[in-house]
Amino acid sequence: MSPATLNGSIIKIIESDIGPLISESRASVYDVLEAYDEGYSPSDIGRIYNLSPHQVEVALDYITQHRQRLEPELKEILIKKAEREQYHRALVAEIERQRPAHRTPQRAAIEALLEKYRHQRGEIECR
Repeated sequence: MSPATLNGSIIKIIESDIGPLISESRASVYDVLEAYDEGYSPSDIGRIYNLSPHQVEVALDYITQHRQRLEPELKEILIKKAEREQYHRALVAEIERQRPAHRTPQRAAIEALLEKYRHQRGEIECR
């Protein structure tokens, strides 16, 4: 794989603790792999992840060379991502259940006015 040049900077894949990243971007190779495997074209991938054609090309070259290693890692990442999402949704639901509804007298008055308006409006619409 030869790195491509973008505005004088070299586009390359950076190995990191969280996996391979595309330089000069916030996208990972896993993002490109997932989108490409879902059938997105290279130009669509560039638009989705704000990548230049050179960045997409470098990522796809890297994927071609390392697919056997990347695919199992991507499956693990997607499983962990789904587990985290499920955990956080459950946490938010629990917080909302525990949080008492704070109803001030002003809020109660506004709700009463809204109900009165809706009732009047319904009577007018029925005529």
